[in-house]
Formats: sequence, C-alpha cells, structure tokens
Amino acid sequence: MSESLSNSVSMSESLSNSVSMSESLSNSVSMSESLSNSVSMSESLSNSVSMSESLSNSVSMSESLSNSVSMSESLSNSVSM
Repeated sequence: MSESLSNSVSMSESLSNSVSMSESLSNSVSMSESLSNSVSMSESLSNSVSMSESLSNSVSMSESLSNSVSMSESLSNSVSM
C-alpha cells in the first residue's frame, strides 16, 4: 500500500509600469498548473502610457486538477495619445 499527498501553495504577482514617448511593447505569458489539493493565485497588473503606439499582449493559461482552487486576475490600462 502506498499513499502520496502533495499540497502546494503558490502566489505570484507581477507589476509593470512603463512610460515612453515613442513605443511601448509589453508581453506577458503566465502558465500555472496545480495538481492534487493546491491553491494557486496569480495577479498581473500592467499600465502603459505612450505618446505614439502601445501594444500589449497577454496570454494566461491555468489548469487545475483534483480538488484545487485557482484564481487569476488581470488588469490592463493603456492610454495612448
């Protein structure tokens, strides 16, 4: 007989602020997987102010298996003139 129990808690926060007069590019990729009684929280905040062009791409993937709680929040604010 064998039993295996694994509990993991992971929290990650990323804050990125950029101000530029010409171009601002921000790319964020976040992937999180949680297996077997795990809690994962991820927050990403990105603010960009630019006078010409602003491009922001974000990809987030999350998978949770077997009694898990996953929370993800993403806030993006952009002002372009």
